[in-house]
Amino acid sequence: MNDRIRILQIIGNARLGGVASCLLNYLAAADRSEFCFDFATYGESPFDGAARKIEPETRIHAIPRLDRHPVAAMRAIKKICLENDYAAVHSHMTTLSALALPPAASAGVPLRICHAHSAFDKNSDHYTVKKLLRPFAAAKANKLMACSRHAAENLFGKRADEAYILPDAIDLSRFDCTDEGRDAARQALGINGRLILFVGRFAYQKNLPFLLKAFREGLKTKDMTLALVGDGAEKEALKTLAVSLGIENRVRFVPPCDPAPWYKAADVFCLPSRYEGLGMVAIEAQAAGTPCILSDKVPEEADVSGGCTFLPAETERDAALWGAEMAKDAPRIRDARQKAADAGYDIGREAHNLTDFYRTALKELHIL
Repeated sequence: MNDRIRILQIIGNARLGGVASCLLNYLAAADRSEFCFDFATYGESPFDGAARKIEPETRIHAIPRLDRHPVAAMRAIKKICLENDYAAVHSHMTTLSALALPPAASAGVPLRICHAHSAFDKNSDHYTVKKLLRPFAAAKANKLMACSRHAAENLFGKRADEAYILPDAIDLSRFDCTDEGRDAARQALGINGRLILFVGRFAYQKNLPFLLKAFREGLKTKDMTLALVGDGAEKEALKTLAVSLGIENRVRFVPPCDPAPWYKAADVFCLPSRYEGLGMVAIEAQAAGTPCILSDKVPEEADVSGGCTFLPAETERDAALWGAEMAKDAPRIRDARQKAADAGYDIGREAHNLTDFYRTALKELHIL
């Protein structure tokens, strides 16, 4: 493709979640005169249009789900690799890289990268399967990458030091942390009063039933609104739970959208996850100047500003602690964007680092 180096990014589900958003950020900021990113996903989604808007010549290949139809998915990946001249396959599937990378190796793709985007423990969904796959995730990889040191140690164990840490960087210019930007966002969104915010998938990992119970505790001391921005399998169950808790009039379910105005408008951002590789939404919230309450399962690396409070998120007592913290008037984070940049989340700089990584790895393999 115009002599560009072509790299297949395997991301699976591109409909929801931080990996797809992260790759769009990198696609937009990378040197596309030298590199061309193609994608393997689980089928058509809004991601396709967003990616082609950035790079009209990108190819998006549909593959069966690796977790449900592994044999068919592996055959599809091998076929894609054989029919396209890829210098590298970059698997963003974490433990499922155990299935994504062998067909790339069989097809003769020289550079194969296993990327850890999350971490898991015994409380994680599909724990047994993830534990079984973990020793094989990087078996066919010749380079390792992770979104955080925590994610690298969780997936790669003794090989964690081999992993290149690539932050899930963002366009920091979108996250205005000024008072003027905050006031404009609140007015545009019609926000009056105290706003508690969550952004992400409505999934087991995010522990949202706990958040609703904690929010109910907070309402006992202060009038607040909780906005849940996103979508997912648990949406209807969460609506039902809000009704049973008697808080349905104080909870807003907001469809997936650009979260930047919501970060600016919020008084507190909450991420009560059962497990995380990093928690990119917490970085975004901080870049907008918003203080955060994070589960103690979120890596401390996520606190790039000093504006985060870490609390356990399991028991009724924990819910009371979260509720009390939500009701506190925590100061907004000053110099938030600069702190995020200093921590390595400036997409311009990190996209350059990514293409440098590809270039160096391909030279080591005598491909360049």
